[in-house]
Amino acid sequence: MVTILERREITLIRDRSSFIGILLHVKDVNEVKVYLSEIKKQYPKAKHYCYAYSIHGVKKCSDDGEPAKTAGRPLMNLLEKKEMDEVLLVVVRYFGGILLGASRLMSTYLETGVQVVESAELLNIKQVYVYRMELTYSQFDDLKRLAKMFSFSFENTSYGDTIMVDVLAPEELGETLVNNFPQAHLDVVGTKTIYER
Repeated sequence: MVTILERREITLIRDRSSFIGILLHVKDVNEVKVYLSEIKKQYPKAKHYCYAYSIHGVKKCSDDGEPAKTAGRPLMNLLEKKEMDEVLLVVVRYFGGILLGASRLMSTYLETGVQVVESAELLNIKQVYVYRMELTYSQFDDLKRLAKMFSFSFENTSYGDTIMVDVLAPEELGETLVNNFPQAHLDVVGTKTIYER
């Protein structure tokens, strides 16, 4: 699955109607309500605020008054096709007075969605284990070399008589850490979502 971390926005004009595509990173459904409210304040007097979101298997889309399945469903299909998660895709429409017809309306909503997704940097979503390790300074040097070989990362490093560090690595690397550092103190303290290019 992929996501974005930075808000993206594009505008498409079609027969005097403005379609404003907005793509946001969201972690839970409560954030969706907040963002939709903010977008309505940012773009007052728009005719429609159509959207689709996918958050950890929870999916919803809305045509917001447009003909059924001409807006929300194409946006949801786009998110599913791109295998996107933790995202809210909104298309705001200011009506320009010319009716587009259902098929042109659907293709315009989809095109707006495609353009805003293509403008974003997509990042891979990975679940990793957090291994807390206590190491000597020489063991930490060895750990840094191992990290280059297996592409895992560190955080919360503290230096004292020994080094305490949280290692963010897939579950399958836990055995590698144990085998390479049998004298080190190692605990699994949780899991974390990370985002990688």
